[in-house]
Parts: sequence; C-alpha cells; structure tokens
Amino acid sequence: MSKQKKILAPTLSPDSWRHFLADPEKHWRLGFSAMSTAYSWENSNGIPDEIIDVLQQNPDFNELELLLAIPEYKVDLPGGDRPSQNDVLALFSTKNALCVITVEGKAKEGFDKTLGQWKNLTSKKAVETRLGYILEKIGVEEINLDDLRYQLFHRLASAVIMAEKFHAKNAIMVIQSFNDNDKENHFSDFSAFLERYNFSSIEKSRLYKLTTVNGIEVFAAWVYSDWKKNMPTS
Repeated sequence: MSKQKKILAPTLSPDSWRHFLADPEKHWRLGFSAMSTAYSWENSNGIPDEIIDVLQQNPDFNELELLLAIPEYKVDLPGGDRPSQNDVLALFSTKNALCVITVEGKAKEGFDKTLGQWKNLTSKKAVETRLGYILEKIGVEEINLDDLRYQLFHRLASAVIMAEKFHAKNAIMVIQSFNDNDKENHFSDFSAFLERYNFSSIEKSRLYKLTTVNGIEVFAAWVYSDWKKNMPTS
C-alpha cells in the first residue's frame, strides 16, 4: 500500500478531484457520487449550504469557517493494509472549537458489505484488531452488529481519529446523498446504523449527537444535495 503524502496542493477545479480516485475512469461519471461531491464542494467555495443548514441545528456550530477540505483522504486503521478512504475530510472552526467532518458522498451506490460479510472475508486476527479499534473510537459495543454496513463504522471512526489528531472538540460523519429516492439511496442502512445508538424514526437533514468519546462529541447526519444544480450548464 502506498502511503498518503502529507504535503497537499490546492485543487484548481472539480476535475482536480478526479485524479485522487482509485479508478479515475470508472468512478468519474455524471450523476454518480464522486463527480457530484467534487462539484458540490468546489462550487460552494466552502461548506455546501445544505450541510451548513444541518450543522447549525446545534448552536455550537454557528459562525462556521472552513479551514481546509481534502478530497479522498485516507485514514489509516490497524489490522490490515486498506485505510478508510473518505470522499472529503473537512476541518472547520466555530466560535469556540475546531470540528472535523468526514463526508461520504452517495448517489447510485450502496454502502458495500455488511459487517458480517466483511468479517467472513478478513482474518480473525485482523477482525479483532481493526474492529476492536473502530468500536472503541465510536463508542459501540460488539453486540448484534453483523447486519449493519461496515463502511459506516470506519467512516465515523475516521472522523473521531482525525478529531483526536487535530485536537478538535467535535467529530461529524455526514452522508451527502445526491439521490432522494428512498428505494435507491440506501437511507435504511444509515437509519439502522444510528438505531444502534438508541435512536428511532431517523430523519433526513437532522443532526444526531451519537455519543461522547474521550471528550470528543460525535455526530452524524444525512444531507440531501441536488447534484444537477452544481453541474456546468454547457
């Protein structure tokens, strides 16, 4: 596995994001998440408005200022070679604190394997090491989790890990969905994951405080973005 370099260059346009993808030809497609996420963030010149609206449901997240946003940021995890590759890692400040967001863009894609399926494809030692680490970071006990989507576990853990590194007070996982059709957008997988934190009747465009881990307040939200509004007109 090649190590992700720590020296970063600013993007020039949405197309700059394409080069960070695992497969720039296959994954860079109109109406899919990679291109939609890139145009959403680049055209916002900061945090997209629909994400700001959800974050500011918490008064502590007023006066937001984006400090940096990094496309396709990889967060290393123990127990294997593959990191958690986040569509966007964003650091922003509020009046009183630093906050970290990991963004998972979704359009016509699902959340991949369940935790149980991932376990069956992974060595026992790697499962024990990686899963134990992730669950500690997100404040969840290993009970009845196998039907939940593994990607949500390590995306949320990425936010907490990076909040620790930045000495940030808050860690937030945002699912930025570019598909509002519940039969296609896999919102039910997100709902099932949040129900593990004793929530019920999960709603879109609502910020949920999940837990506090080592002094870091942990949140998650599902945000809808209209991918067409950010696309070039010609």
